[in-house]
Amino acid sequence: MSEQDRHIRDLAGTLPVANIGDAMERLNVVDSGIRPMWPGARLVGRAFTVMTAGGDNKAIHEALDHAGPGDVLVINGQGATHRALIGELIAGRAAAQGVVGFVIDGAIRDVRDLEEMRFPVFARAVTPAGPYRNGPGYHQKPVALGGVVVNPGDLVVADDDGVAVVPRDAEADVLARAVAKHEQELAQRDGVPAPSGI
Repeated sequence: MSEQDRHIRDLAGTLPVANIGDAMERLNVVDSGIRPMWPGARLVGRAFTVMTAGGDNKAIHEALDHAGPGDVLVINGQGATHRALIGELIAGRAAAQGVVGFVIDGAIRDVRDLEEMRFPVFARAVTPAGPYRNGPGYHQKPVALGGVVVNPGDLVVADDDGVAVVPRDAEADVLARAVAKHEQELAQRDGVPAPSGI
C-alpha cells in the first residue's frame, strides 16, 4: 500500500459516511436496505467486486483466492435473501487474508459470531439457510450494488448510517469536501460560527 493510499484510507476512516455522501451531492450512497449487521460496524477499504447468482457463493470463494489486505468484498448477490452467502467461516478466512469486510446485496448468517469477531459486514438480510455453491459468477468487474455502480478499486466507507462508494478518480476532492462539511457540522454543534460557503 502506498503512503498516499494509506493517507486516503486513514482520512476516510475519520469521517462519517453521511458527510462523505453529502460531499458527493448525496450520490453514490448505497440503498438503505443494505445495513450494518452489528452495531458499531465500520470499514474503509478498496472494492474487490463480485457478481454471483442469488443464494450461491461459489464466486465468493473464487474471489477470496485473489483478494488481499485492505480489500472490501462488494458482492452483488441479486438481492436474494433466501440463502446466506457468507457466515463465520468465510468471514474468518477473509479476515485471515487481511480483507477488511463485506458489503453484500444479499443475505448472511452467523451474525453473533461476526460481531464477536468484530468483522464488519453490511448486508440486506439475515437467514439461517446456507448457500448453494454451483455458480455462475465473476469478480473484479464493475457491479451494481444498492443503486450504485462499483468499480474495482473504488473507496468503500461504511458505518452505522450505511455505505458510500467513492470513485477512485474523485476521492481526493470528495474527501476534502467531506472534511469541510464535517468541520462545519462540528462548529455548528459547538455553537461556533462556521466559515461561509461550505
